[in-house]
Amino acid sequence: MFTSLLPQTRESELLSTISTSELRQFLSQPNVIGNGSDICVIFNNYNNTPVFLETEDVPDDVKKVTLPCVWPLALSSNSKPEVNSWFDLRLRNYLRFLSKSLISSNEVQNASCLAFQKLVSVMGNNFTYNSSEFGQGDVYTTIKTYLGTGSGTRCYNASDAELSSTAWFVNYIGSFVTFVTLDDFTSFVSTSEINVFLVDQANMELFNNTAIPENVTNYYISQLFQFNPSFSPLKLPGSFLCSSEVPSVAYSSVNENDTILILNELKKFCNGTADPEVSAALASNIKTITPETFVTLGSASAGLTSSQITSARPSVLVSSLSILGSVSTWSPEQANTIIQIIIASGFQINSASSLESVGTLVAGVPSETIKQMPTSALLNASQSSTFVSNMLQAPTVVQQTFVNKIISVSSSPAAVVLNVPDAIATEIPPSRLVFTETDTVDFTVINKKKFTGDQATMFFEKLTDTDFDIEQLSPSVLQGFTCTSVRKMSKKRIRSCIRASRPRRRRTKVVLKETQLTCMYNLLNGNLTQNFTDYPSDMLLYFNKKDVKRANCRSYFTAVGAADFSVASSILKKDSLLLSEARSCLGISGVNLSRNNLDVLGNMACTLDSSYIQSSDPVILEKLKACKGFSDSQVAAMETLLLSGKTKYGTSTTWNTQTLEDLGILPLYFTRNIWGKFKTSTKRKFLKSFMSQMRKRKTNKKKLKRLFKQLGASKTKRGAGCTVGNITQVTVSDASFPFGYDQTQFDLCLDTPVLKDNLYSICEKVDDDDFQKIILKKLNQAYPSGVSDENVQLLGSVSRVASLDDISRWNITKIDTLAALMKSEDGSWEAEKSKVIITKYLNTSGNSLGSTELNIIDSDLCSLDTSTLKNITPDSMSNAKPLNVASCSSEKKKILYEISNTSFSSQSSTAYYNLMKTYLGGAPRSDVLTLSTQNINMDIDTFQSLDPNVIADLTVTDVRGLLGDQLQDLKLFENDTIIQDWTNRQVQSDLDTLGLGLVTNRTDSTTVPPTSPMQGNTSSLNTTAITTVMITQVNATSGCIGLAKHPSVIFLTVLLTTVLQILLQPA
Repeated sequence: MFTSLLPQTRESELLSTISTSELRQFLSQPNVIGNGSDICVIFNNYNNTPVFLETEDVPDDVKKVTLPCVWPLALSSNSKPEVNSWFDLRLRNYLRFLSKSLISSNEVQNASCLAFQKLVSVMGNNFTYNSSEFGQGDVYTTIKTYLGTGSGTRCYNASDAELSSTAWFVNYIGSFVTFVTLDDFTSFVSTSEINVFLVDQANMELFNNTAIPENVTNYYISQLFQFNPSFSPLKLPGSFLCSSEVPSVAYSSVNENDTILILNELKKFCNGTADPEVSAALASNIKTITPETFVTLGSASAGLTSSQITSARPSVLVSSLSILGSVSTWSPEQANTIIQIIIASGFQINSASSLESVGTLVAGVPSETIKQMPTSALLNASQSSTFVSNMLQAPTVVQQTFVNKIISVSSSPAAVVLNVPDAIATEIPPSRLVFTETDTVDFTVINKKKFTGDQATMFFEKLTDTDFDIEQLSPSVLQGFTCTSVRKMSKKRIRSCIRASRPRRRRTKVVLKETQLTCMYNLLNGNLTQNFTDYPSDMLLYFNKKDVKRANCRSYFTAVGAADFSVASSILKKDSLLLSEARSCLGISGVNLSRNNLDVLGNMACTLDSSYIQSSDPVILEKLKACKGFSDSQVAAMETLLLSGKTKYGTSTTWNTQTLEDLGILPLYFTRNIWGKFKTSTKRKFLKSFMSQMRKRKTNKKKLKRLFKQLGASKTKRGAGCTVGNITQVTVSDASFPFGYDQTQFDLCLDTPVLKDNLYSICEKVDDDDFQKIILKKLNQAYPSGVSDENVQLLGSVSRVASLDDISRWNITKIDTLAALMKSEDGSWEAEKSKVIITKYLNTSGNSLGSTELNIIDSDLCSLDTSTLKNITPDSMSNAKPLNVASCSSEKKKILYEISNTSFSSQSSTAYYNLMKTYLGGAPRSDVLTLSTQNINMDIDTFQSLDPNVIADLTVTDVRGLLGDQLQDLKLFENDTIIQDWTNRQVQSDLDTLGLGLVTNRTDSTTVPPTSPMQGNTSSLNTTAITTVMITQVNATSGCIGLAKHPSVIFLTVLLTTVLQILLQPA
């Protein structure tokens, strides 16, 4: 070749005698270039290479082999003019021939900072990748490697004019920023230098890109404010405002005009703000409220305090209803305040249009207002899906009032089902869903509605008379399956109902009670298949060992692994029994469960003790996320496993906010052992989202109280004053509040005016008993003459720590107040306190125990005096939901039974039983015996709730008649005290007729005769029965039959019998 003819010592000299045009002509000739190394010899020795590249054009094949030769020259250039000449002029027509090997070469990694900066710019802005063998990701890999080399921030030197630019991310990453991961970001820049880059406006604009991973942008913003707490949000790019990492205090520091600017930016880039803390911070800057204010605030209007809302002219609120009614985050306090103001100003809510116009504010409309509205107006409003959606956010008492008004249009069950909106049908009284034998039920309509199990039971029997496809029944309707409601169905249809209740993808679980599940099992017993997925998962809990073929046991346990093990009564010990069988099936020995075993066991993991949790494959933590609760020992075991560092969550030194989020529900149960491993800032950040989720799920208050105790801040001395920070409107809008405050600081930092202005927000978030007592103390100070109905309605769970003296200061005159105080999710009441509350309500003129009140009070009804209970009318009982009277005394149960019996006595046997089930604990023996002849298939729970004296007098025949298809449950629950007591009163020969294998401990063979009823409602004492029982008890307890025949025992027995006969003689 040509270059081989040149003496090596004179290559440069000889080549330099050639002009650039001559060289171009030579290189353009065919077959001149043999290989890349030849041309590299030329350009390595040619002293006019830069001029040649700028002025001469050669064929593409020459350019392609030329680029690798001159590439190192471009990358090694050290001045901006030279760098620009190389990339903008000399290589302008050559860069399209870049290859993956060239961009990842050692020359690139050793490039000068200025050359590399230019390369990033060119590759990001001027390079076309369509025909290239590499992509932008490959370029980013090169960038990442280059910037990650060495210590500190590469290519930044504050004292070097060429390298002192703070737009470092723009210069060295540029448009490839979308490839940056959080790990990359933190590795590129040293902590000591990062601040100068963060505040650079060009860098901020670069990161103002939604294609960048969210955690990277959030980290950028969090670091920006960590180093610059007073940084103005006005300087942030638009999309940055959407980040939760912008601290609320940043918004609190701007003036009213700047607040308007920020709100407009939020609308433009973030569609407003859903962050209550941001809303509160921005709203706190508003001094004067006009219609324009609400337009600007939009959803952030929910950040206004009650006093700010009250300061607005009523006409402003009325004219702004279209905006206010579209805000979905109003608290009950705010909604109620707005509604009160506009009603007081003359705005009337008396038509469908006026009711719909308040939009989401319907949550603040008093139930009395709904009650006074024309029924036709409510019926018209119910046709609006938007209105119904808003009504679902209203208090339950308002929903019930609304439904009761709709029902009053027509009481026929067909009309009720048709008129009441689907989503709110759960508020229909069950008695209104009783169809007669001649009624036709449109299951197409019914199937669209949401029902409770008690409601669905009322019409489920009508499926017997229809050809509606059982497979299409909704989970809501399928909840109505009971042995009573299917007693007239064919076996084939019953099987179809059971199969329809199986787990199905993208379909809500059919929630069934234990008695429904055992009913299903009993009805199919002896005719069960091995297709376990054809049954409700929870029903599989009641399969016996004989029901599962050994070859299919793995399939069975896989299917039962989807069950809710908390459904089964603890007395059945299903958890230990099934675990024992599973161990045998899967060949498990010891407590070390493999991943495969855990995948099969599924939810059974929730029943495992601490030894299993600590010793099993770490994947057990993932299984435990599905559990509803844990024992202390289970929690301790989980924590031990986590702290071992053997799980996918790594060692505690690597834990962060993401770790807590990945742990799902488990942090709810953690103790200080785990929480102590996290920084306060990490915990606070996590709690912002976690506590919001927990409150939406209405998590048990006891669990939340326990969590706060475990998270509790270290105690401070009272003399130090408020050191954590004054509690403000913005503070209480933080979902993590009151995290960070101990009891002393909470007391010192909470001013009474702030409490009055944010009562609901504070009460909603404070779960600790001691904190709640402080709230009540300050509330009494704020309202020395008494707390109004409207404020009492906002107390939530805080009310449960109130003393009788506190309660005496409350106004409880409205049904809305009573309803707010009796919400079950806020905790149970002590009987004495609930009695005082209900009595205060009833002492208000016009108030009584109507059906709505009964629904509200429910189990707390048992705290009232018998004289009060006697005032309940049959009509009120008829229109109420089934009440939980299990805690009532025998006397009170009898009173409630008498009233409900009057209410439902005209119903058919099935409807009567379904409506009366919860009140049968007060039924006399004669009425129970009547039921035993009506083929009702009484469930075991109802049987156990009967008066113990009545149960004691029931014969085997009576019980057989009562339980019917549920008779097998006597054997299932044979260890229950009530069942044992009844069994031990029977003779073995009678029990044997049941064919259940029940065994009595009676040793005599005399049947105990039943007691005969006395006049009135009190059962008489049968002296013969008592005598027999006394002898029987002596036999059973003494362990010596001979003692019963002892002369002294016989004498005492005869004597007592005679005395009882005299006492029972009519006066």
